[in-house]
Amino acid sequence: MKIKNKQILRKSIVDGKLYPLNELIRFAKLADGSIKFDPNCKLSGRGAYCYKNISQLDILFKKRLLNKSFRHNISIEEYNEIRKDVDEWIKNKIKENQTMKE
Repeated sequence: MKIKNKQILRKSIVDGKLYPLNELIRFAKLADGSIKFDPNCKLSGRGAYCYKNISQLDILFKKRLLNKSFRHNISIEEYNEIRKDVDEWIKNKIKENQTMKE
């Protein structure tokens, strides 16, 4: 008996619910200990996922949930850099969606 396309699920670190992988964004902890925003899910290393929702992203940065997820104290400068990368990615996605609608 063949199994049809199995949908990959991951848990969001903000609300703890399971979501399909295409509805999540990824943050990766690299081998050198740095944390990076990984929009394409291509970076190697330990990953943490968050649902693609602005309110959940605000909670993630407000409560500094990446510290808990990676068991590592992340400096405020790193959080600001990650937040800036996420904001740029969101702006680009909004522009892409607007051009597709036109």
